[in-house]
Amino acid sequence: MRKRFLGILLCVVMAVSMLIGCGSSDDTKDSEEKKQEESTDKQEETGEKQKITIAIGNAYKPFCYLDENEKPAGYEYDLFLKVAEKMADKYEVEVVCDSWDNLFAGLETGKYDIISHHLAYNAERAEKYNVSSESLMYFGEYRFIYKKGRTDITDIASVAGMTLANSEADNIGKVLAAYNEEHPDNPIILQETMPSAEAIIAGIENGLYDAYTHTQFDLQTKYIDMYPDADLELGTVGLLDGDVDCGTYAVLKKGNDDLQADFDATIKALREDGTIKDISVAWFDADYSTIPE
Repeated sequence: MRKRFLGILLCVVMAVSMLIGCGSSDDTKDSEEKKQEESTDKQEETGEKQKITIAIGNAYKPFCYLDENEKPAGYEYDLFLKVAEKMADKYEVEVVCDSWDNLFAGLETGKYDIISHHLAYNAERAEKYNVSSESLMYFGEYRFIYKKGRTDITDIASVAGMTLANSEADNIGKVLAAYNEEHPDNPIILQETMPSAEAIIAGIENGLYDAYTHTQFDLQTKYIDMYPDADLELGTVGLLDGDVDCGTYAVLKKGNDDLQADFDATIKALREDGTIKDISVAWFDADYSTIPE
């Protein structure tokens, strides 16, 4: 058992360390802010453009990936090339690909100024980072796919007691699990692991699963469009009530408000002039620049 005076000494050392650490953190923050201000002042005086790097994923097709020639490609890559053109009067923008594991680390270390990976809004993320106010695209509300001809599947309450192909792993899976906690007498039956798209389709067709839920974009592009001969139907009723955010967003370092304002203004302009619609139609044969009906 430790002696009391060792415990007191440890507390004193920790307290001193915390004070030193806080002082260093504040000094570092002040120093970074001062450098930013000096950099901005210098740019205003000399007209020098600010260099920024936008990093996207390298293996999330069709949004951001490396093609067969190891070149960046995807919806987000094409969009950010247009962003770079639009911001060229003030910024020198480089768009690069990196692995998912490196994106947030690169943002935090200053290697990257903006990152994107088809990211939906997340409250925890918004608390830690700046999240763009303007959406890069809209993936639509959560709906169901089920066997053609069914009329008994509409909202989340309608699938109570039924078997879905979903697991608890993703965002909508967590919503379904939360519903089960509130309705333990008649829960939705979920899978331990997510089946493949082919297994989901076959399971719905042969009655193993009653339905599967995801966003309108995913259900339309990955199931209805890719498997036109499948005995599937896309529901017309949203799974969730209320105003559910269905956009994807870019992420910046916390406090980088000036760059975010310029970025948001650029995305808004590209949406209003039809550029985002054109890119969306080129990649998906549909307009996801606004919330899909």
